[in-house]
Amino acid sequence: MRPQVVRPLLMCAVLVAAFASGCLGGADDEEDVGPISLVVYYETTAGTITETIQNNQQVSEQGVEVVFDYSYTKSSEGDISSFVYDPGDGSNPVTINAADTSEISYTYLTHGMFSAAVGAIDAEGNERFENVTIRIDKEITWTDSTTTDPRTMNIDATPDCECQLPEQIKIDSTVTNPSNLGGFGGSPVTVTWYLNNSEGDAAAESPPEQLADGQEGTWAHNEFAPMAGVWTLEVGLNQDQENVDVSHIVTIAYAAEESATNPFPTDESTP
Repeated sequence: MRPQVVRPLLMCAVLVAAFASGCLGGADDEEDVGPISLVVYYETTAGTITETIQNNQQVSEQGVEVVFDYSYTKSSEGDISSFVYDPGDGSNPVTINAADTSEISYTYLTHGMFSAAVGAIDAEGNERFENVTIRIDKEITWTDSTTTDPRTMNIDATPDCECQLPEQIKIDSTVTNPSNLGGFGGSPVTVTWYLNNSEGDAAAESPPEQLADGQEGTWAHNEFAPMAGVWTLEVGLNQDQENVDVSHIVTIAYAAEESATNPFPTDESTP
């Protein structure tokens, strides 16, 4: 996990700004918060990273993109010089030249409940920042095909921030005993699923399920309040003479406590 990067000036500004309600909405906020009117529009504060792993090899990963529009941010003491987004995931803050663009996009590739911040700096050096909580879940599709000894799936439940742990690990797993060619020669196999926590202790176990040739079995389980660390999901077979196909869909999910979105006004009115 990457170390959290903390900018003292930024964090102080966030704490000050936290007392001003509705600041990201713009025009109706009359509190004395300095010369910068910070107006930021955004339609996404939560999303799910999707990763696909086949036969122990990652084949794809899709992050979560968030976009912030600062085009109505202004200062009473001069032009805005920079717009800033601190993603809160340990990466360096993104800073753009306000003369070039008023939009910042950032893609999250790690899960967590991130304390992010949006901000602006004017030509006189005045700064204003406000916090935004971003929730990023992760869904992993994991498959192991034509095997008599299914591999163990590792599930890293540690968030990439100094923040709350996931609310739950959701498991939806299917094991298939494929039909043999011609329908002959296949034998039944008994399947048991095992979920172990990061200390190696058994957290959950399915009842054994016998699968005849051509049948499939499923196990659905929600593990609430998981501890940090790498969990393991195992599939046990009662014999090693029959090939099976294993497919896990595992979601690392956080409590829905992200900030509300602030979408761009649909009536095209300015703040």
